[in-house]
Amino acid sequence: MNKLGILIISPVCEAFVDDARDLILEGFKERFGFIDYSLNPDLTDIMTTYKQPGTTFLTGIIDGTLIATGAIAYEEAGVGRIVRMSVEKNYRRRGIAKRMLDRLEAKALEMGYQQLVLETHEGWQSAVGFYSANGYKIERYEGERAHFRKQLG
Repeated sequence: MNKLGILIISPVCEAFVDDARDLILEGFKERFGFIDYSLNPDLTDIMTTYKQPGTTFLTGIIDGTLIATGAIAYEEAGVGRIVRMSVEKNYRRRGIAKRMLDRLEAKALEMGYQQLVLETHEGWQSAVGFYSANGYKIERYEGERAHFRKQLG
């Protein structure tokens, strides 16, 4: 593997909105084999959706290229929801998802959240293992989705 450049994680800016949307949708295509655009209305206008109170959308950039995303959406009082976690295929297994998750958790605390929840497909063992290894506990299964929760702080 090539040596990584410096990873800069910061709030999404207009210059990277299209790249962020493309990265997330390409991840869905990789996992599901297709993209259903109707299931992702928040990606139509990322800047507006994730400027709402209780939300944030972060990007990971290396050498001017967007390689990771992660966001927090409002779930309920004191609880945020991790969404839109994605790492570009050629950058996986290098600690980038961990760094993004750590930044999201720190941001969640700054935003006043005491807990974070998330869901992923139970068959995606890499994702299930990743969240489990980072302190997220499976609360329940719903169809093919595994629902996780983590107490912050």
